[in-house]
Amino acid sequence: MIKNLKKINSIALVILLFVAFSLSAITAQAKQRIIVIDPGCQAIENNQKESIGPGAWKRVSEDMVGATGVTTGNKEYDVNLQIALKVNELLGDNYKVELTRKSNDVDMSNSDRAMIANTLKADLYISIHASNPNDASKGITVICQTKDNPYSLTNYSNSRLLADTLLGSLADKTGAESYKVLESDKLMGINWCTVPNAIVNVGNLNNQQDDERLAEEDYQQKIAEGIVAGIDSYFSQK
Repeated sequence: MIKNLKKINSIALVILLFVAFSLSAITAQAKQRIIVIDPGCQAIENNQKESIGPGAWKRVSEDMVGATGVTTGNKEYDVNLQIALKVNELLGDNYKVELTRKSNDVDMSNSDRAMIANTLKADLYISIHASNPNDASKGITVICQTKDNPYSLTNYSNSRLLADTLLGSLADKTGAESYKVLESDKLMGINWCTVPNAIVNVGNLNNQQDDERLAEEDYQQKIAEGIVAGIDSYFSQK
């Protein structure tokens, strides 16, 4: 009887050690993953034109300051940074995280931001925005490249997977309206990036309801949790 108990205890100990080792290995692997989070826009206006993608003849300028809340007057660059800092805090325990900016007083082009992810050979690049310049529609949208993007032919499947997981997780966490993933070859943040990437529009400051919700600390936290859940879901499917 005593021998059997010792044998059972030994087996249990081996199992516990195996589980502990496995969890440590998983955590170590996650810590090796590099996530670059880009709080879109900035306080400094920059209307200098840049190529829409590597080697492209077409040059465009963008509104780097972004939108202003129709009700709150909050600046998009500020909202984006607030959410990005929350994402950084949540991701910090399990991933190596790099923010493209930590203040609003910067002067960076979209290609500058993407190049940070490229240089670090990041596992993911996620750019956070909070507006739809074309209308006042509300809700969350996620944008990734098209399958035939001429500037990055190898990123599509991973970028599309990332966009899908982000949209689903954000909808679950926030309860906000969400739309299908949009695909585009017209955005410099996508075209200049050589790692899997997505642009997340967490709402629309041009819409009164979204503007008011994005001003709430608790709602920003839910958005951050949704982004983190989307990242975790992405890696669970790799």
